[in-house]
Amino acid sequence: MDNIALEFKDVTGKGFGFKLKNVSMTLENGYIYAVTGKNGAGKTTLFNYILTEKKRYTGSIKLSGYELAGNHAKAMEITGLVSEDNVFFENRTGKQNADILGLVYDDFDVELFNECMKKMNVSTATTLWRMSRGERMKFQLAFAIAHHSRLYLLDEATAGMDAVFKIELFDMLRELIAQECCVIMITHDMTEIMKNTDYVAVMEGGRLGKFSESIECTV
Repeated sequence: MDNIALEFKDVTGKGFGFKLKNVSMTLENGYIYAVTGKNGAGKTTLFNYILTEKKRYTGSIKLSGYELAGNHAKAMEITGLVSEDNVFFENRTGKQNADILGLVYDDFDVELFNECMKKMNVSTATTLWRMSRGERMKFQLAFAIAHHSRLYLLDEATAGMDAVFKIELFDMLRELIAQECCVIMITHDMTEIMKNTDYVAVMEGGRLGKFSESIECTV
């Protein structure tokens, strides 16, 4: 049980317009999981049930062994989101965002943030609105690492990115899961799934199929 990162048990949605239907899954640390499916299948909604404080579902969601409902602030301390929908200060630099928003977290490590940005070759002095999409994704990953996330949620983070970006990103993700973290990716790229993830499940009509080894996946 200590190795379980995230557990959904009979989760059926009541909000967000699009509803989940009896979703159950148990994800362990040390792996990269992929969720794929057609647009509108409920993939991003799956993330929203984790990220939104108000409980809009029946059933149970546990993160690192404790119930998400009633412990949401604690859960967000160790949850990192990389997504185009993630909200930061667009007119501030990466460093300024880290200095300001890092205060929200109990143990945000500015030095670690700077190290990650340097490693990914992204300047902390660049204003967010001037960053390329790839730089923004790297910035968000560095920010998530800096507040010591244990669960990483990546929503189409690699869409449209070149091969070099993907190699760099997955190298970092492999380093993270080696430290007993868990990564869940939403992606449509089957080549990426087969090559870079460990397990994959297909979502359709709000229902999530069983996770299987990515090499065996067919859609």
